Amino acid sequence: MFNRLFSIALVMLCLNINMVSWANDLSLNVMPYPKTVIINEQEFTISDGFSISVEGGSKQRSAQLKNTLESQISTFGWQVSTTNDKAIPIVIRINQGGGLDYQFPALHQDESYQLTLDNQQVLLEAKSDFGALHGVATLTQLLYQAKSNQVLAQLTIKDLPRFPWRGFMLDSVRHFISIDAIKRQLRGMAAAKLNVFHWHLTDDQGWRIALDSYPELHKKASDGQYYTKAQIREVVEYASLLGIRVVPEFDVPGHASAIAVAYPHLMSEQKHYQMEDGWGVFEPLLDPSNPEVYQFIDGVIAELTTLFPDQYLHIGGDEVDPTQWNNSTEIQAFMKENSLQDAHALQAFFNQKVAGILAKHQRKMMGWDEIFHPDLPQNIMVQSWRGMESLSKIAVSGYQGLLSTGFYIDQPQSSAYHYRNELLQQRPRTAVQPKEGQQVVAYQFEMPRLKGSAVNGTLAMVMHNDYVLHAYVKLNNNHFKKANVDRHLVLSKGEVNVAIDSWMGPTRGEFLLTDEQSTGRILIGNTYYPVSIAPIDNFDYSQVTLLPNISPIAARNILGGEATLWSELVTEQNLDVRAWPRLFVIAERFWSSKSLKNIDNMFSRLMVLDKFSQQIGLHHKQQYRAGLQSLVFAKTNITPLTVLAEQLEPANYYTRHHIKFQQDKYHQNAQLNRFADFLPVESMALIEMHQQLKAFQQGDKNALQGIIDRLRVWHFNFDKVISLVKIAPKLDDLPDVIDQARDINTLALTIAQSCYNGVKIRHDEAKRIKNTLHRLHKEGKEIIVASNLFTERLLAACKA
Repeated sequence: MFNRLFSIALVMLCLNINMVSWANDLSLNVMPYPKTVIINEQEFTISDGFSISVEGGSKQRSAQLKNTLESQISTFGWQVSTTNDKAIPIVIRINQGGGLDYQFPALHQDESYQLTLDNQQVLLEAKSDFGALHGVATLTQLLYQAKSNQVLAQLTIKDLPRFPWRGFMLDSVRHFISIDAIKRQLRGMAAAKLNVFHWHLTDDQGWRIALDSYPELHKKASDGQYYTKAQIREVVEYASLLGIRVVPEFDVPGHASAIAVAYPHLMSEQKHYQMEDGWGVFEPLLDPSNPEVYQFIDGVIAELTTLFPDQYLHIGGDEVDPTQWNNSTEIQAFMKENSLQDAHALQAFFNQKVAGILAKHQRKMMGWDEIFHPDLPQNIMVQSWRGMESLSKIAVSGYQGLLSTGFYIDQPQSSAYHYRNELLQQRPRTAVQPKEGQQVVAYQFEMPRLKGSAVNGTLAMVMHNDYVLHAYVKLNNNHFKKANVDRHLVLSKGEVNVAIDSWMGPTRGEFLLTDEQSTGRILIGNTYYPVSIAPIDNFDYSQVTLLPNISPIAARNILGGEATLWSELVTEQNLDVRAWPRLFVIAERFWSSKSLKNIDNMFSRLMVLDKFSQQIGLHHKQQYRAGLQSLVFAKTNITPLTVLAEQLEPANYYTRHHIKFQQDKYHQNAQLNRFADFLPVESMALIEMHQQLKAFQQGDKNALQGIIDRLRVWHFNFDKVISLVKIAPKLDDLPDVIDQARDINTLALTIAQSCYNGVKIRHDEAKRIKNTLHRLHKEGKEIIVASNLFTERLLAACKA
């Protein structure tokens, strides 16, 4: 054994390999991170550009691979030549077994590749076109970073995805999205190794496909905004060349207001319908007792299968309001005749019929949580928007499932939250039992929302005297979740800070629990909601049950996930701002090892990918600047606005949606042309400052100086941005935001400078500052001064 190890060491020494990097070492600034990386200390210089050759593979994708690489290499500033002997050869070798005919991508295709940079050559080997495409995506990121020093490290990457279904759902109904913008998202998806484009094409607010079988759909229910068959085929073919499947969504039996406008006789209540332009859930439902409804579905599916070759077709199936079914004497009689006890059973009956129609057309059913029913065939795919509780039940029951909860990117949520959203997370099996001398204390709380019903919760804690040892939080009807107890921000007796990740986002309860009163607030990401809270007497601790982990066999039924982008507050003008670069983070969670958990490293790589994204043609930076420019005069310098924006974020969760509802602006005709509409979901400046603060806490005093320098830039910017606001009417919602940001920045500068000089903030002063920060954190606002939360962390690091 010793001789064998010695031989291996000797070979590595001869090869000058000084570091072996597995995925956990994260030595490369690429996303998603590969399964295995081996790096050699040797480098080679890029002096005369590259040559490219493709061996094997289908003719169409070989051309696509070559064109993509040539375009990117040229963008990075190098020449591509077939005659220059000094050019570094890039050889793409597709060792595909059997025929090399072009084929549409499908579920469970081989997506593996090996990339070797060695001996003045780049060799990419794959068993399919699709693996080669992913290898090119990785290579392109490496070449982008090599342009700064003109050298490439010698390395070997062996890679394949963890999950076969890695999707992005785009809603083209609420706001219509052009073909060019969709193609741009597809290019971004290919760069992030996402492989399913889920296209939401029908809903209450419009029907977006021109069909010959039922032409009244696009003629009467689209407001003239729909995709022709030629455009659909163009998108499907373009996506296929990039290795991306296209799954259409045809929403039934609910979300059917557009169908009702075109064909009212198919509805459960037959009357004249008008187009809906508001957002929400509406009553029109297809009539499951009407045979003509199934003829309609058959006709639509028959035509959709000529446009979309994928084996799956998404039927929606979510948010069925049973009012029309319950009010119809004919449908109630039909339910009684068929022994259907309730609306859920009626929907399952309807879905069985639809599944049969799909099978006739060689298609499999896909839908949201609500389609799940034991009477349906087990080859269906259930996409969960209700979360891990629902997905676990689906997988344990033997059905295939996808996770979308926690990946809703129409909600402004942090990349860290998405990154923590592990699909197969191993949770504690049971709550920690209290020991002798420890007490169980529990409270119930209610968090009113700006729209819809309140969120109800229970907080259960195991305590020793006044010290919280363990905490568990239950929201609505879900299981309890073990909470993280944050003691850094606690300044008063009775203060409790607990945090979990919920379907709403990072959820932190800040409670003051004393004998005299119980008060508090809940932070959903950057946005706070006041709560009412009351003690629970004689709480039964056996009620603290946790969501069980699923078995390895059941885990095989979870095939991946999809990020979802609903477009109530998204138009073509801010689409990329909402989607990128966050989709790279979600893509890594779908592709890479679950052991990748280092948030700081993820953000370091994301900052590189943020710049890379511009180089490959994504428009998030461009849309951001164009959006801000549209708020002022054409030639006005917008730098004061971009500096202010570093301190701000849009309100997290659905807060902006709910505020729009209260303002009667929650509809298709409301303008989305304000500062909040173009504000990035998270401030890269604040992310960097959090990293600097952590470095300072680990002993790097210079990191604190970096924070002070940025705070000073913000300090001297306020007067400039106020001058700009005075002459720009579209910025009339910013004065209060600027005042808050100035006050917060003054506190942050005071704390940081004192801390830098070695003077800790006294306890009583820290309490005063914390109370001031809470007062400045306004509720019910579309724009949040996110530097407030950073300042709280700064205070925690600098208090005595």
